[in-house]
Amino acid sequence: MNSKLKKLEENLPKNCCSFCTNLSLKGPDEEYKYDIKCVIFDKIPRSNYCCELFEPEHTNLSIEDLDNHYMNFLETCLRVPYDEYLKSAHWQVFKEKTLYENNYSCSICGSKENVNVYHIRKNLGRETQSDVIVMCSKCTL
Repeated sequence: MNSKLKKLEENLPKNCCSFCTNLSLKGPDEEYKYDIKCVIFDKIPRSNYCCELFEPEHTNLSIEDLDNHYMNFLETCLRVPYDEYLKSAHWQVFKEKTLYENNYSCSICGSKENVNVYHIRKNLGRETQSDVIVMCSKCTL
């Protein structure tokens, strides 16, 4: 597997205190970012660390509830400025997988220089390979 993709995937959120019931969630702010803090220690939770007061959250979410939460997430993606979405961890991983699967080659001319992934259809947060194209800087002109 490609090392850049591996590094991106390692930086994705892991199981951490964010699954604890002692967290407060404020937001989103105007940049669609959330402020998450431990209400006991008044600190941002640390990844891969659970304190002695860790309480896992137990909910009775149905499949319908999960579907609704996911649809809300997708709708939020559509409201995020496109430039900000392109900085998201989701897009970075998707982009790197797409480049890797296309052998870092332009879909039009086959060049391996200055290639990037471009949206054909902006299904942000749920794009598939048919929603994007890999092109070099010459073919984007």
